[in-house]
Amino acid sequence: MTLKDLSFREKSALVTLVALTALLIFTLNIIWPFFSGYEEAILEMKPLWGAVIFFIVLQIIGHSVVAARNAKEANANADEREKLIVLKSNFYASHVLGFVVIGYLGISMLFQIPFLSIYFVFIAFVVAEMINCISQLILFQRGV
Repeated sequence: MTLKDLSFREKSALVTLVALTALLIFTLNIIWPFFSGYEEAILEMKPLWGAVIFFIVLQIIGHSVVAARNAKEANANADEREKLIVLKSNFYASHVLGFVVIGYLGISMLFQIPFLSIYFVFIAFVVAEMINCISQLILFQRGV
């Protein structure tokens, strides 16, 4: 299967998945010094803001290109199959997000580890959205 065979919604999910992967890699590079033994490293929020702005720009460019190439499909309303796929993928992603965030908060309170919490919750949101996109791609290919 090639990129030309994908529908507009599949291409849109793929663009979002690529942008989220870039965002996750950048975020993990920001917090890596804390895990590699450099305890004197200071965690700043400025790189995270830059990563989010880069993510937004990447999304705008990617979706604009996909919409320009598939103008007829981009303006069409979602059919019942597409709505069901979105509902199922949101179901999977919300369970992952809830489990990870509640688990992380529980572990943080139990072991009193508050450091990096904003980054871990942010990573949990990104991973949950990646699961949303991956499950959409799988469900589109499988046919719900």
